[in-house]
Amino acid sequence: MKIFRPKYIKNFKCDGKICDSRCCRDWRIVLDEETREKYLKFPAAAREKIFSHVDEAAQVFKMKKSGACPFLNENFLCKLQIEHGEEFLPAICQSFPRVTYKLDEKNFLQAMTLTCPVAAIEILLHEKPIDFETIDELKARQIFDFTEKIPLPAEKFLLQQQNAIKILQNRELSINQRLKNLCEFFGEKISLEIEFDEENHAAALAEIFGETYDADLTISKKNQLITAYLMNRKKVLTPLHENFSAVLENYLVNEFFMRCYPFAFIGDEKFNCRVFVTAYRAVEFAAVLTAISKRRLTLEDFLEMLCALSDKLDHSRGGMEAIKDFAELHDAEIFYSMMIEN
Repeated sequence: MKIFRPKYIKNFKCDGKICDSRCCRDWRIVLDEETREKYLKFPAAAREKIFSHVDEAAQVFKMKKSGACPFLNENFLCKLQIEHGEEFLPAICQSFPRVTYKLDEKNFLQAMTLTCPVAAIEILLHEKPIDFETIDELKARQIFDFTEKIPLPAEKFLLQQQNAIKILQNRELSINQRLKNLCEFFGEKISLEIEFDEENHAAALAEIFGETYDADLTISKKNQLITAYLMNRKKVLTPLHENFSAVLENYLVNEFFMRCYPFAFIGDEKFNCRVFVTAYRAVEFAAVLTAISKRRLTLEDFLEMLCALSDKLDHSRGGMEAIKDFAELHDAEIFYSMMIEN
């Protein structure tokens, strides 16, 4: 068995005090069958205590009125883990924020998601490029089966990912140039004569923003967002790219690897690459709006925004559907005039 993963994973340690145990609040915590069978073997008192907090119909834990998990204590620690051990956590709790994919019977891919603020620190806040390793022990119990989704042998897919990541980690080029080269690596032909359409770029991102945050934006409100974005875009993004270039690179590399691009979504490699680029532009749009709102954009502000946006894209269909719709609706020339700035 081979598990290909970023080296940062071995440094991760869950600490609910840093993030107020965000993953133990307002989320749907599924009680998987394997864990359920373990609980059924407990003595009667312990078993009844646990199942009193289980919605039997939905097979999920019943959250408190505050939205917190019933097993979260006042010190932001899990009572189940304290009393019984990590092996008695539900599979989703034991695995998160790790995301694990089965590529074939022998090869697996594992990364971490930015929806966990502690994981985000490990992923984003280092100057050196993200490095990878292969290990032979798989501890995660929640595994997504990608054996039918990726139309390549595992070794070829992983090699393809490594080559794409090298493009994203080429620090001799700007982020825009890296994205352009990535698209061309997957077969796109982007003419140097295509002029960047800033106004339609802003309009598309305002639409995606509204869908992501489930905001029923009026035409007037959308126009306000577009105007504010266009007025502040360069003065926010230029220092963002200069001061947080390593953070942006690490974000792009982790997203590409963690979501199994260029086969993250149904469609060919070119389509998936367009989705990837559009999702990153949504990050820039949110960064500009954050800077306007706070009248600044500190590293802390940016990380908080990235975690919140990742949470939305992971757990709300609207934003990612809007991103995919945009990537699908336009031909190559129009798409790249709106999403790639030479």
